[in-house]
Amino acid sequence: MFETGGIAAEMARFERLGKNIGPAAQKAVKAGGKLLAERLSEAAPRDTGALAASIKAGSVSYNAADGYHCQVAPTGENHGESLAKIGNILEYGRSNMAPRPWFNPTVQSASGEVIAAMQSVIDAEQKG
Repeated sequence: MFETGGIAAEMARFERLGKNIGPAAQKAVKAGGKLLAERLSEAAPRDTGALAASIKAGSVSYNAADGYHCQVAPTGENHGESLAKIGNILEYGRSNMAPRPWFNPTVQSASGEVIAAMQSVIDAEQKG
């Protein structure tokens, strides 16, 4: 005869952890997007300040390919020009202007902090 013990408690723990994962993931992505938007706003070139003020985290959405996600980007316009376009020109430059990378380096440097913030939300949601 073969017996196992203790698996019921472990199965109950897994069931509890997975029960609220969708709403927890949405909250985590929202928190991560907000933090990344703050870091990008801090790093944005300050020629007018409009670019930095325009950076927002969009709403959280879901699809099967990407899971829960949100877009973090400059929004709106300044003097009729898209702030996302202005941010892109500053990032990569153009024939008469050297690049001033700010977006990609900030995303890379903030990734650990953003992941930690998201993990903190997941942990708090699973305990609650």
